[in-house]
Amino acid sequence: MNKIIGIVSGKGGVGKTTLCANVAFSLAFAGKKVIAIDGDISLKNLDIPLGMTDKSAYDFTDVLSGRCAVDKAIQQHDDYPGLHFIAAPQQIDADSPNAEGFAQLCRQLKQTYDFVLVDAPAGVGRWVRDIIGCCDQCIVVATPDLTALRDAQRVVQLISDSGNPPSRLVINKVSPTMINRGYLQNIDDMMDSVALPLLGLVPTDDSIVIYSNSGKPVAGTKSVCSQPFKNIAMRLCNNNVPLDKYWRKNKNR
Repeated sequence: MNKIIGIVSGKGGVGKTTLCANVAFSLAFAGKKVIAIDGDISLKNLDIPLGMTDKSAYDFTDVLSGRCAVDKAIQQHDDYPGLHFIAAPQQIDADSPNAEGFAQLCRQLKQTYDFVLVDAPAGVGRWVRDIIGCCDQCIVVATPDLTALRDAQRVVQLISDSGNPPSRLVINKVSPTMINRGYLQNIDDMMDSVALPLLGLVPTDDSIVIYSNSGKPVAGTKSVCSQPFKNIAMRLCNNNVPLDKYWRKNKNR
């Protein structure tokens, strides 16, 4: 079943865009037809980890305003033909684009693509609410620090207020050492605080910056994040992939 999935976070800097790019890559590797939409107006940067910078002369507001047809705004990845991309505008005159037009665009793309991934801005603003409202499912991204988890709680409330599409949590930049030493909450407590089921865990890895800056996928590399990104993609395809247990002190639990 084709899905529109919004990737959201309360706090900036939690790795939401990197997650969106690498889940898109992983889904494309798995043979799915995927389109990633950069929904972060004015702070657009999904094109960087996707390796698609400056490929498009049009963005999604050009489609919504009728300045171009949707196929003119869609760009195909050079190396992964199943992966496509629509850019965000650098800025717009109003506070947010036409919400109903954007929802119609996503529904139109859903007829062609297995997955429509929308990288939303961080926070709980009006445009984030509009994006959530057109999604079949949301992924809430947080890191283990308390500030990110508290902001994730605010996003969960926004999701509830926006029609309550099914949502799951990804905890990014996880350090098992920090958790096992008691410097951070354990994963079970993080899930309880946000009140969402867990979609996946992504460990901290400095090499992520290298891959993102070069526009290369982490999936398929020696990075410790490679398999976690693949696992998240497989769970989105409704495959039963067990969750890692490495955060538990007693690994036999």
